Amino acid sequence: MQKLSLLRQTAIQAAKDLAWDQAVVINQEILAQEPNDLEALNRLGLAQMLLQKLAAAKKTFQSVIKIDKSNIIANKHLKKLANNQIGSVMTFSDSYFIEEPGKTKIVDLGRLAGKQVLMTLSVGQSCKLVVKNHFICIEVNDVHIGALPEDLSARLTKLIKNGNEYSCQIHSGTEKMCRVLIKETKTSEKNANVQSFPVSKSALSGQIGDDFILEDEVPIQLEDGESDVNIESALEKITDFS
Repeated sequence: MQKLSLLRQTAIQAAKDLAWDQAVVINQEILAQEPNDLEALNRLGLAQMLLQKLAAAKKTFQSVIKIDKSNIIANKHLKKLANNQIGSVMTFSDSYFIEEPGKTKIVDLGRLAGKQVLMTLSVGQSCKLVVKNHFICIEVNDVHIGALPEDLSARLTKLIKNGNEYSCQIHSGTEKMCRVLIKETKTSEKNANVQSFPVSKSALSGQIGDDFILEDEVPIQLEDGESDVNIESALEKITDFS
């Protein structure tokens, strides 16, 4: 019998690797030893949901609610199941979220869209930067999600006009906030000696955190125009989008 600590690490890694069949087996092994392990139950339910085993996923999340009626993760996924907001797994590039000082920045958006729009988003979903008069708007599939702070908007607008290019993806969020990761993908000759995101004393971590990953944070793309992650805190705490 494997130690629970090792099984938990393996379960989290399986989710990071999007190995959902393996995730089901490992979390079931954990539950055979600890039937009331809420984190394992939530991980199991998520894996079942992404494998389109919706009846099994519903039963698993309901088991969580019997133990912890107010469990946020289980309640949210049950709501998605009830609304048929389940889609296919997207390819997730773990390397995208490794921050490079001066080249990437995680940003909290302002001018947010409504709850109904925000809750269709998922970690890892691609966004578009749209330059406006006084700020840069973030859009997903031509739908407004939010805007960058004015000071950063002004800086990036100038760099973009001078030839820089950037990619953007959803980093994390809830129905009341949204955070994106912006990455410089092209540096123009005019901007050769200019950092897009000057490094502060609080250096960027350089590693994606486990708590970032399980958020209903595993890559899910909703169908019919609704959209997407990433997965012990995320898989053990599960952050808020899915």
